[in-house]
This record gives sequence, structure tokens and C-alpha cells, in this order.
Amino acid sequence: MNTSVFFEKRVGWTKYTIILLLLVISFILDIMISIPTLTTTPKLSGIRAISSVQVPSSDRIGMEWVEIGIGIGASEGCMWYGKDNRLCRYTLNFQPSSQFLHLPPNQNVTNHFPVGRIMASAHINTAMQAVVTTSFGLGPFFPRLFPFTIVLLPVTVFMSIFSGICLVIVSAQVGYHLKYSIPKFELEWSINFVLAFGVVFLQLVLSIWVGCLRCKMRKKNPPPPDMTDEVQLEPRPRDNSLG
Repeated sequence: MNTSVFFEKRVGWTKYTIILLLLVISFILDIMISIPTLTTTPKLSGIRAISSVQVPSSDRIGMEWVEIGIGIGASEGCMWYGKDNRLCRYTLNFQPSSQFLHLPPNQNVTNHFPVGRIMASAHINTAMQAVVTTSFGLGPFFPRLFPFTIVLLPVTVFMSIFSGICLVIVSAQVGYHLKYSIPKFELEWSINFVLAFGVVFLQLVLSIWVGCLRCKMRKKNPPPPDMTDEVQLEPRPRDNSLG
């Protein structure tokens, strides 16, 4: 299948390969951030926090300490009580339950818990990345598809950077809240938190390439080499009739 004239003159295979590679890597990272992983691979979740509470022992004689935990991801939240009890919710606005975690009366974990609705931008960005990556991959072979993709690319880059920053901010807010709460939680930063920085870095690099490509699109074709701005005056023939 032949490539379009627009692609051959304005883009070229080198820029196309680099941009497509960055798009594919960024799309894979976005999927890893967006999909629920707390129930299967907790180390891929956004942030995990571990603490312990004092509750009556199983034999009702004395007290014992039980480990509890809270995990927050881009599309879910989980709570752990002991080794066997786990409760996960697929939601963008996870709120821990003081009853399930057996928190003490003076707890402030559930008070003013950071709202994570802004994490919805990660899912919107993943969908946009899928569309742009597919259209960019097929763009060289469809004349009308590639110019549309080039216009949509800057929007996708901005959305990806925005969602990555939002994920970092929300995770940091949750971490700060749990670190200084009653009871105090020990934080475990998971891979997803690091992936957010990776997505932002890749998109910044991608924005440079897209910006260069957009500037190249605006350039006009240079004039032919045989044309100049100077005007050549031809000598007028002499009139011999006037003597």
C-alpha cells in the first residue's frame, strides 16, 4: 500500500517511527495505571498504607493487635483487615470504612478523605491514546486520516500530562492524609505512582516531536531554484531612424 503525498513531504518515516514508538509505550503505561490491579497485583496499585488496631482477642480475653491496610488506585480502592478479610470497590471516589477497619473512636482516617474523582481523567486519556495511536499507525496509508491525527495529537499529549499530574497530586494527598492520621499509617508507594512520572516524561518528549512536526506543516514550499526576487531589465534596442 502506497503512502500519502502529505506523509512523504511533511513527516517522513524517521519522525513517524519515533512518535509511534512513544505513543505505544505511553499507551501501555496508561493501561497499567487505569486497570484495577489491587485485587490481583497490589504492587501495581497507586498507593498502599499499612497500620494496626487494637481489638478484643478472638477468645474475648484481653486485647490483640490486628494489621489493617488501605490501597488506592486510579479506578478502585481496597481495605484489608487481618490476613483474610478484604473489601474492594471499583469506584473513582473511594472512601474507607471505619467499621470494616475497626478504627478507634478518635480516628480521623475517614474524615476529609481526599476525593479521587479527578482520576477519571486517566481513563479518558487512555481511551484517547488508543484512538490516536491506532489512527497514527494507519495514517501514512490514508491521505485524510493523517492530517486529522496530527491535529488531535497535541490535545492527547496535553490530556496525558494533565492526567499524570492529577494522579501524582491525588496520591500525594492520600499519602499525606494517612501518614498523619489517627491511627498512623505506614506508606508503601507502588509502581503506578512511578509510572505516572514516566508518562509525564514521555509525553513531554512527545510534545517536542509533535511541535516540530506542526511547525514543519506550517512552512510553505520553497520557491524553485530558477526563480529569484530580483528583476532583470533587458536593454532596449537603439532606434536608428532618429539619426
